[in-house]
Amino acid sequence: MQDAVAFDFGPFPVLTTERLILRALTPADAGDVFVFWGDPEVQRFNAEPSRDFEETRQFIREMHAAYQAGRSVMWAVAERCDGRVVGAVSLHDWSRRHQRAEVGYTLARSWWGRGMAYEAVAAVCAFGFDQMGLHRIEAETIADNHRSVRLLERLGFQREGTRREYSLEDDGLFHHSAMYGLLDYEYQRPECL
Repeated sequence: MQDAVAFDFGPFPVLTTERLILRALTPADAGDVFVFWGDPEVQRFNAEPSRDFEETRQFIREMHAAYQAGRSVMWAVAERCDGRVVGAVSLHDWSRRHQRAEVGYTLARSWWGRGMAYEAVAAVCAFGFDQMGLHRIEAETIADNHRSVRLLERLGFQREGTRREYSLEDDGLFHHSAMYGLLDYEYQRPECL
């Protein structure tokens, strides 16, 4: 069994990749965050879309509080060239004892299909394994969210099960939830990191 790394939720960890900087969300990011957090298409399989900037600012405050309390880490996904926030990636539900956490991610629709989510989630997985001492990272997605499924499989996550008719979505139908897992010794760090 691997010794857990002592990540202490001190200074916020900034991650960089070939095209991205992953950093703490700030109140000044509310406009950028609202673009994807308030978009019903982006949030279709996630949370209820944010209705206004105040809800978005409240969300950012909640993410700061969760970090301060040592419950989760949510990174703003920002372009290196201009600093604009185009998405968010998190590690949450961290179990120190069992050395596992769940990854979550969202990206502005205008950035879909460019490999940005892959790059950001890959960096967060590397951080989880290397800096948080995780043995396992889990992910949950709606089974027919094909973009999310492709992303996870491309990163090496293995589908481990299905929760049948798990969530009632905006289309009025119940959708299956797909459960994925990735172990530290399975993870292949991509060249963009």
